[in-house]
Amino acid sequence: MNYKPAQLESFCSNPSPDIKCVILFGTNEGEIATLQKKCAEAICESIDDAFRYQALEMENISKDGGEVYAEFHAQSLMGGRRVVVVKNADNNLAPLLKKIIPETNSDNLLILSSMSLNTKSSLITWAKDRDDVIIVGCYEERAGDIAEEAAKMLREKGLNADVTTMQFLCTKLSPDRKLNQSEIDKLAVFLGERKNVTIDDIRQAVCDVAGANYEDLCYYTANGNTAQACATYDRLIKEGEQTATLIRQLEYHFGKLLSCQALLEDGKSLDETLKSLRPPLMFYRKNDFTKQLKIWNRERLLSALNMLCDCERDCKTTNIPDKQTASYTIMRLAGAVKKFK
Repeated sequence: MNYKPAQLESFCSNPSPDIKCVILFGTNEGEIATLQKKCAEAICESIDDAFRYQALEMENISKDGGEVYAEFHAQSLMGGRRVVVVKNADNNLAPLLKKIIPETNSDNLLILSSMSLNTKSSLITWAKDRDDVIIVGCYEERAGDIAEEAAKMLREKGLNADVTTMQFLCTKLSPDRKLNQSEIDKLAVFLGERKNVTIDDIRQAVCDVAGANYEDLCYYTANGNTAQACATYDRLIKEGEQTATLIRQLEYHFGKLLSCQALLEDGKSLDETLKSLRPPLMFYRKNDFTKQLKIWNRERLLSALNMLCDCERDCKTTNIPDKQTASYTIMRLAGAVKKFK
């Protein structure tokens, strides 16, 4: 069964023993982690309960999946339904699940979480038509989705905001609905009996929870949006990300562009090239990615990758200021786009 995140939260409030497996997949790592924890606690109350909760990493699971089978059929010494979580799950589990889920008499719940699976993965294709398996796609909300949700939250509180105020509010909000709801609740308390929201109210009552992510950094940089790329980089650093990790993400993105350029040079059409990407390109990134393929030719991409490799090496070198080095490299890459146009 295909559920939306909100539907899964309803399931968590009254989990049916008929559901044997929940699969969480997509690009929103934070939402996947949140829903994984919520699902687990709906069954075993606490993930610290070693008798009723077990987490496995996909890289530590053998080819036949024996560890998953054993944990899924194990019983708690203290009684109660158990939860088995497999993190970073992939399609290698499909044969095992196709066998054990239809045949099991266990009342335990298996939770799979993955950022590599997508709607065309064999595991997801098999699971979507089953009544004993729930699949949930977790993706980053775009600006339009955030605005729509924010407007709905305001209406539920009986609050009003004009277009300009709503736009300002959305710059403060994030893809995390729970965080956004908390900020709207604070705003309502701050307003008291007043119902019309102003920009000044938002400045005083709403925290900036917009956050940042790797993908935004990559796209801002490759698009030549220098200010946004630097702002995203700064925020990721403040959130505790390592400079070398951010540079590797950029290397991956520019490497993906280079692979696509090679396919285009071999005579593949743009549509065929984009469809070859794994994981698939999200629909809201297609226009930007296509634009980048026109900006960054083979020579420019090779130069960018050399620059990023040098930067990663420097970031790992003692006595070199890694944050400044990475920031300067991002500024150079984004700034170069203006010269290419």
